[in-house]
Amino acid sequence: MNKIVYVILQAVLQLAGSTSLRFIKPNVAALEVSDLSSFDVSLQCGEQYKGEQIYWERNGESISEIGNHIIVTIDGLHGGNFTCHRPNRDLLNYTLLLVHPVEFPKGGVLIQSIDKEFISCTARNYNGQFHCSWKWHQERIQRAVVFFKATRNSSLINCTLDSDISGLTCIEKDYCPYSEESRSINLTLLVRNLYRLEEHQRTFLIRDIVKPDKVSITKIQDNVFEWHPPETWSFPCSFFPLSYEVKVVPNNHSCDYTGSRVEENETNETHYKVKVKRAYTFCVRAQDLLTKKVWGDWNHHQQRKHRHTSEK
Repeated sequence: MNKIVYVILQAVLQLAGSTSLRFIKPNVAALEVSDLSSFDVSLQCGEQYKGEQIYWERNGESISEIGNHIIVTIDGLHGGNFTCHRPNRDLLNYTLLLVHPVEFPKGGVLIQSIDKEFISCTARNYNGQFHCSWKWHQERIQRAVVFFKATRNSSLINCTLDSDISGLTCIEKDYCPYSEESRSINLTLLVRNLYRLEEHQRTFLIRDIVKPDKVSITKIQDNVFEWHPPETWSFPCSFFPLSYEVKVVPNNHSCDYTGSRVEENETNETHYKVKVKRAYTFCVRAQDLLTKKVWGDWNHHQQRKHRHTSEK
């Protein structure tokens, strides 16, 4: 057993060997380990409770250790919520002790997206607001977000955790859409399942994550369509120009279809005449013309022989 002892106080941090105790926020600490050995950790209920008769619980169950200062053993990923009480069961203090295996591959709590990122971020326009999301591992059912923070140039960006704890909505109030974006946004996310802690970082510029919303398609005459920039897009369009991808696919196929009989064009115009005579699906999506980073989602109009339906 590794005999590494820490005193948990809000303003104290002691290091020993390859293991350290990191204070994430008041009453929450992470034991950062390079392996899953056993470690002894020293807990203190509080200086103000010296001399009192104090009892302890670990995850709601009584443990044998008593007194203001105790030593507990942390085995592997088995951290815990340690609470200290008076004999009448009054709660005095607590420490949520998590285990962060820093040299283990990430992915035990969150899973990677198709682009190999654990956190995906998008912005609908250049108003300074963006959204970041992640996917929980389906087998992790006792999951929680421990901490999150977004900053640019050391300035804190206001972020709110989504109700399903699978995303953040952030807005940078001082963001100027008309100036050159020279410094990146840095996002830190700490999540846990039970008492295993996982840390993820994402660094990006707004211009690299801008994804326009769906365009609105209108059929103006036979086989002729027009569309407009999304209502949520930044204006004036002369300063925030969009390019469009137009795609005509066989009827009853999705806009992602890449087989035969596909008509596809990229244009800066907002109207298009379809040349085919058979039933088809007309698709349009938008992209920032200047950055050419992320395509928006497709919107489509199904043209059949006698009737049509459209998705706005």
